[in-house]
Amino acid sequence: MPSPLFPAFRISWIFGSAERQRIIAVFSFLLPVVVPTVGCGSTSPVTNEPPVYWQAEVLRFADHVYSPTIRTVQLYKKGFELAAPVIDLSGEGSLILRWDDLQPNTENLTYTVVHCTADWQPSDLMTGQYLTGALNDYVPAGRQSYNTLQPFIHYEIEVPNDQMRIERSGNYLLKIYRGSDEEDLVITRRFMVTEQRAQIDARVLATRNVDLRDAAQQVDLTIRHPGIYIPDPFGDVHVTMLQNMRWDDARIAFTPRYVRDNELVYDFPEKGLFMGANEYRNLDLKNLRFATQNVDRISPGVGAGVYEVFLAPAIKRNIRVYDNQRDINGKFIVRNDLVDGDPLGADYAEVHFTLPMSEALSEDVYVYGGFSDFQCQKTNRMTWVPEKRSYELTTLLKQGFIDFTYATLASGATVPDLTTIEGSHYQTENDYLVLVYLTDHQQRYDRLVGVRFLNSVRG
Repeated sequence: MPSPLFPAFRISWIFGSAERQRIIAVFSFLLPVVVPTVGCGSTSPVTNEPPVYWQAEVLRFADHVYSPTIRTVQLYKKGFELAAPVIDLSGEGSLILRWDDLQPNTENLTYTVVHCTADWQPSDLMTGQYLTGALNDYVPAGRQSYNTLQPFIHYEIEVPNDQMRIERSGNYLLKIYRGSDEEDLVITRRFMVTEQRAQIDARVLATRNVDLRDAAQQVDLTIRHPGIYIPDPFGDVHVTMLQNMRWDDARIAFTPRYVRDNELVYDFPEKGLFMGANEYRNLDLKNLRFATQNVDRISPGVGAGVYEVFLAPAIKRNIRVYDNQRDINGKFIVRNDLVDGDPLGADYAEVHFTLPMSEALSEDVYVYGGFSDFQCQKTNRMTWVPEKRSYELTTLLKQGFIDFTYATLASGATVPDLTTIEGSHYQTENDYLVLVYLTDHQQRYDRLVGVRFLNSVRG
């Protein structure tokens, strides 16, 4: 049977039946819980002046892109693009990292991984203590896109592999950098390696806060750890909780309410209260020959430029009743139906977003989702157009099926609000991930001893 996190019905309306069966067959084994050819067009790569977002090149222990020409970064468990980047220490499964570079020349790139603490800081382990084989390795040569108006070079690596094996559980940062200079960064991505020693009993329930009962979801949590000695359950056990893999709103510092033999009971923890928000909006760009739902029109670009996709004006949903539309919880899938899903043949398009509003908001407005790394980046910030009384954004996106939502970010805030424009409902279908770490003082690192995927609708 497919994993409960990604059931068959979620992909049935995105892929054809034959391909769906192949994907389900591969994904059923997952952890439960791209001689160069020249692209057709002559469009030059993106050469706009890099915004401030790209100028801070210090290492970030987060999902981050350090170069303005890098697009469409994906990290997932091998076999299915929507799978979370979590693998088992036993060696079962691996991760795929792939991305596009819009510049015309290939680069010599290197990758390595860094072991991190539960709160995403460098751990005390030496590299040789958590890696065997090569401590770093070259990224395979990039491949040129074909039949695309926007030429790009596609890179792809698999980790771990025959050259590099991981020997410790915990948090990891995958680093891509140029040549042998680890400070000349290109991409960083988080992933987790679990040893699955603890049993996590988690449920999504209605909140006890009456005022939020129609808008919020509460994750209740109990951890059972038979066979694991925990001398200090209040200081050595660290719980992280994510909604839809959003690290910008990760919940940490949980404290158990009751401690029993081999059991930690959290009992409706306050940090486990999440706003349900709303289902993500969809954008289907798998075939640019015809307009799909939510697309007003598709026009050829100027000269040999990429296609332009104009979305129908969005409807503000903060006062609307809940609409059970299907989504993939903010993620995206790269796909061109005309080339059988090969990422090298999936083109780029300029997508125009329009959000009518009666007046400008005091907060900044962003188009937000997995395609933007679940971050409010300057490249995805909308502009208020007074004469049209609407927010607008034009951005370059790769063909596929894309989830997105409209988020607001107040001045000085670090976590965007997904409810101001979209509203919030208890019924919203959301995925949750619970990560349980144990500080091992003898080995001097934070072990990831338990992972639990759950869904607000299917449990």
